[in-house]
Amino acid sequence: MSPTLRPLALALLALVGCERGPAPGHAEVDLRHTREAGGTPVASWEGDGVTAQELHRRLEEMSPALRERYQTLEQKREYVEGLARFELLVREAVARGLQNDPEVVASTKRALVSRLMRQQLDEAQPPVSDAEVAAYYEQQKEDYVRPEQVRLSHVFLVAPRADAARVAAARAKAEKLLAEAKALPPKDFAAFGRLARAHSEEPRTQPLDGDLRFRALDVLARDFGPEVAEAARALAASGPGALSGVVQTDAGLHVLRLTGYQPALDLKLEDVRQQISGRLSQEKRTRAWAELLTHLERRSGFALDTAALSRVHVDVSTPMLPASGPAPGTIPSPFPTAPVEQP
Repeated sequence: MSPTLRPLALALLALVGCERGPAPGHAEVDLRHTREAGGTPVASWEGDGVTAQELHRRLEEMSPALRERYQTLEQKREYVEGLARFELLVREAVARGLQNDPEVVASTKRALVSRLMRQQLDEAQPPVSDAEVAAYYEQQKEDYVRPEQVRLSHVFLVAPRADAARVAAARAKAEKLLAEAKALPPKDFAAFGRLARAHSEEPRTQPLDGDLRFRALDVLARDFGPEVAEAARALAASGPGALSGVVQTDAGLHVLRLTGYQPALDLKLEDVRQQISGRLSQEKRTRAWAELLTHLERRSGFALDTAALSRVHVDVSTPMLPASGPAPGTIPSPFPTAPVEQP
């Protein structure tokens, strides 16, 4: 909303369900500019005005660069006249009944809901205790302390080392598949996945296009053999897209492509205390906002007739009609203005 329209919007009548107002859906507001008591007037009009003290405060709220525009008497005159004219325009709009215009009312409702959210949540930040932060750290410790991990895709051919003939036949096929893989773009993981789905003989990963997911090197050695872990360590030095040769294990032959890498993490509680506190505060804000909405629905007797709702036909083939009124407002999300940093 434009800064010049905001004072008008905040002054209009639109708070549905307000318990303190004269009646639900209505509110009494004071649209006067309100001259400061005891101040020295620099401009006045019927029942209102601007004082020197208010003008000084407004100028102090500007950046030093902006204040450079108001050094002369003429420049200050233009500024004060602008303030007065805005207030006179507000009076004229209300005199014409524009406070009840649907567009103005819709804008006011949105401003009121945003202001309510700030009052309910932003101005009363939910406290997060050290114990809560420590408990979250322990519950999610794998996000902060973990070994080096790699993500591989592979084509696997069954060929036990004890069966020399089968190993020889499998190696010939593996070399052919390796040549096909080398012809693929290094970062075309989908193409390598199609190769794995078509030829891999590993029942756990073949349906996943050969994807082994992220695994620590010791887990990789346990699940697929130390040779695979050693090859993965070498691939990690080259980065995602790197391709191995044919890697032989006790179970068979692998052609490996590195698709992802995560370095080791060893973040102590103090390293991430601020991030965790921000995350927990955000979660509390979200819960508090949801609880407020639920409370307001219950207090107002909100009810939904699903049978009637289901009979409302939505025809996607008809042309768009001219708007009969402003679009409904949306409920803002109770998230902080700055994103919570991730470790």
